Formats: sequence, C-alpha cells, structure tokens
Amino acid sequence: MSLFGSIQMAGNTLQAMQLGLHVVGNNIANANTPGYIRERTIYTPAPVQRTGNLTIGLGVEVAGIVQSVDRFVVERLRDAGSDRASADIQEKVYRDLEAILGELSDTDISSQISNFFNSIDEVLKQPEEISVRNLVVQSGKTLASSINTLQRRVQTVHTEFSQQVNNLSNEINTLSEQIRNLNLQIVTLEGGNTGSSEAGGLRSQRDAALSRLAEIVDVKTTETAAGAVNVSLGGEFLVFEGTNRQVRTEYSSDGGLLTASIEFADNGSPLRVGGGELHGYYEARDTITGGFLDRLDEFAGSLAFEFNKIYSQGQGISGFSDVTGTYGADDAGAALDAAGLPFTPVTGDFDLLVYNTETGLTETSAVHVDLNGVDGDDSLTTLAAKLNAVDGVIAEVTRDNQLRLRTASPDNQIGFSGDTSGVLAALGINTFFTGSRASDLAVNATLIQDGSKFAAADDGIGVGVDNAIKLVSLHDRALDNLNGNTITGVYDQLINDTTQGATVAGAVADGLRVFEGTLQASAQEVSGVNLDEEAIDMIMLQRTYQASAKYISTLSELLDVLVAL
Repeated sequence: MSLFGSIQMAGNTLQAMQLGLHVVGNNIANANTPGYIRERTIYTPAPVQRTGNLTIGLGVEVAGIVQSVDRFVVERLRDAGSDRASADIQEKVYRDLEAILGELSDTDISSQISNFFNSIDEVLKQPEEISVRNLVVQSGKTLASSINTLQRRVQTVHTEFSQQVNNLSNEINTLSEQIRNLNLQIVTLEGGNTGSSEAGGLRSQRDAALSRLAEIVDVKTTETAAGAVNVSLGGEFLVFEGTNRQVRTEYSSDGGLLTASIEFADNGSPLRVGGGELHGYYEARDTITGGFLDRLDEFAGSLAFEFNKIYSQGQGISGFSDVTGTYGADDAGAALDAAGLPFTPVTGDFDLLVYNTETGLTETSAVHVDLNGVDGDDSLTTLAAKLNAVDGVIAEVTRDNQLRLRTASPDNQIGFSGDTSGVLAALGINTFFTGSRASDLAVNATLIQDGSKFAAADDGIGVGVDNAIKLVSLHDRALDNLNGNTITGVYDQLINDTTQGATVAGAVADGLRVFEGTLQASAQEVSGVNLDEEAIDMIMLQRTYQASAKYISTLSELLDVLVAL
C-alpha cells in the first residue's frame, strides 16, 4: 500500500470517529427526551486488499447507526402498559364511587335508613301525634332524596365515560395516521434495508406513538423486513404498512343511559379490546358503575315494594275519600301479573274497609285476587269491577290505566287491611313510597299533604300501632323475596361489594404498576442514555481520533522525506 493509500485509510478513520462523536453528542442532547432510544454506531473492518503475498487491512468503516433496543422487552412493556392503563381507570372509578357514597359521614344512606325506621318507632310511643307521623314522612323524603342524589351522581360518572370514549376514538385516528406517515418516512429513508443505518429519530417517534396507542387499546405489532410496523387489534389490522383504517364513535341507549363504543368506520366492526384505557372505560361504565346503578335500582325497588306491601295493609288516623294508584298498567285487560306493572302481585286477598265518620261503624269486604295462571286471572279491569261492587265505593280505571277508588258518600272513608296478594303495593294504592327505581323513588304526595294518613294501625282507621310495629321490624327482617336478606342488608351488601371491589382493583393496579416499572427498568438498561457511558465512549473516540491524526502527521513527514529525495 502506498503512503497516499495509508493517508486515505487514516482519513476514513477520522471520518468514522467524527460520526461516532456525532452519535454520542446526539445521545447526550436527548438524554432527557421522553421516548428517545439511545443510538450506537456500528463499526466494521473495511474490506482487505491483497498486495503480493500479503493481505492488508484497509482500516475501519461505519456499517450503520442503529438503536439500542430490546424488541422483546418493548413488546412486553406495551402489553403491560395496556393492562396498567385499564387497571388505573377501574381503580379510579372505584375511588370515585367510594367518595360519592361517603359511608363514613353522618349523612350517608345507611344512617338515613336507620333514622327512617327509628322515626317509625317514635310513632309507637306517640301514635296520636300527627307531628310525629309527619316526621316519618320527612325522614322518608330525606332517604328517597338521598337515593335519588346518589343515583344521579353515579349516573353522571357513567355518562362522562361516553365523552372519554369519544376522545379516545379521535386519538386512535390521530395516532394511526401518525404511525402510517412514519412508516412511509422510515422505509423511504432506510431504503428498505433495516440491517444498516436506522432512522433513529423517526423510529423513536413511532415507538412513542405505538406506546401511547398501546395504552389506549391492546394492539399487537409486527415489523416488516422493510422497516414498516403493522398494527392489529382484535385480529383486524389498524395500520398496514402505508395504510391505516379510521375508527368512529357509535352511540346507543342502554336502559335509558347514553353509551358510546368505538367501531371501525369502514365495516362497523366493534373494536374488541382486552386492555388499555378503552377497556378500562368499558369496564368502569358497564360493569362497575353500570352494575352499581342496577343494584341500586334493585335496592330502591325492594325498599319501595317490601315496605309498601306491609304499609298498604294499614290505616291512618284518617282514611281516604278518593285515592288513585301511583303505578299504571300497560294493558288494563291483561292479567295483573303480566300487565307491565313495576312490581308483580300474586294470588291472594285483601280487605276493603268503608268507615262511616258519622256512625263510627266500619264495613269490611273481602276481595279475592285470582292470579293462579288458569283462565279468568284478574286484570285491572276485572279488579275494578269487583271493587265497584262494594257498597259505598266507586272504582274505575283511569286513562293512564291506574286504579281509582272513591267513596259514594262524603261521610265515608276508605281503608285497607290484610293484603296477602301484594296487589295494593303493586298498583300503588295506600302506599308510602312511589317509584320503582333509584331515580324516581319518592314519598307519596298524599302523605306529604296529610301526615295523619300514615298507616300505623291494622285494625281499623284510628290511632292503632300494630302495622307500625310490623314496619319497624322490617328493618331487620329476613325476606324470602330477597333470598333471606334484609332491606338494610341489601344496601350493606352493595356497599361491601363496592369496598371490596375498590380494594381488589387497587391491589391489581399496584401489581401492574410494579410489573410495568420492572419492564421499564429493563428497557432503560438497553435503550436509555447513560451519561457516564457516553462520556467514556466520547473519550475513546477522541483518543482514536487523536491517534489517527498523529498517524496522518507521521505519514505526512514520511511523504516530505520522500519528496525531498
């Protein structure tokens, strides 16, 4: 090899070291850049040259600049990020539910249930005092209002998830388009040869977009030989090389609640997710808050029906001259247990009392309700006809398919007792509560207007307390309709399940955060910029550069000698 060839070889070395120093400087500059992946220079011996019988090396050349990344760890990290993101949202919604419930406060629903039944207990001590009965009505109003408020606040959280889902839909479209564009740029820049220099900055941007996309939905990624990344979700491609598919938000109504879901825009196929924020919002909406609202409705319905079944068998200090049921049937001619009532009556009997305020006499008429499934089951129309046949009582079906009873004489009042069919409670006749769900639970307006009608007696219109005793015992009575649970127990179970769910969700989220942190540490060991290591590399490159420069200086001196000869 000539002196000129040696100088050229040394010059190539200088250029290689300059590239190495440039990569080191880029790493140092991006040491605090989120998502940046450390780059490293790949050096390789230059092709050899044969001179006579000798094989001479031609120095060093840069084979490429590549990222220091463990693809296997990165893929696991994305999966872990999806699971953690879903768990974070579920943990948060449980914390929100606990805050809304406020079970440690003095105004929580558990305390108000106890206060309500305690107020009924006060009627036993002073049955003649209308003011005491009014306190029961007010306590019932407070309880119903609190249940309404709880339902409304949880429903607000439930509804907010639809907006969050829509936001994720827009972000998915933005990220998939970004990944598509980066695929094209990377393939163009790398020339389809991923074995040489990589488009480091562009790949870091794409990895950051993929990581964020994985937090939203649990995507699967595969890199092609040309350097493009294909992204699939639930077996369907979201990004395929230089193309991507748009998604859209689809709204629907579920039980009167607006719900949003994401589907592919081209074929309407729903996004099947098992992790990520979208999965977390679906679970938080449909399973956690949706399940909570369903069980709260069950509690409110049980409270109203079970309380009303006992309450409707009693009488107050004064009876009714005109009373209309609060629940209407879908079909007045259908059997009462299939007429669309919110509560279902059964075969049984009840007594209709007609009290004469002038004589003080009470006439009792037994009314049979036939719902045994054989031809001739009672409908709202036939029941009204039976009641209309009682002397002194006028019964009719209103336009809203509600039952209305009134007295034929202003001297008469109506009362009820001994209802084993539950039809009075099912129709809303002589009931304390109205409504059948947490959203519409309320106290009967008749009682709000006249507390003397609070049905504490069961042996005739007056100041008796036998029915009030039954109502008080309902607080702790195991009920067959509730699988042996109590009214209070139903709500307590709802609270306990929410608390346990919050504990489990918190533990799961903590575990996933720790696991993700472990994977992040593993990824950073390979991909993170370590300033100490970069400083060592910089010194080594500097020394090599200085040595090559000295080598060139020596060759230059030899060349001067040669020229001087």
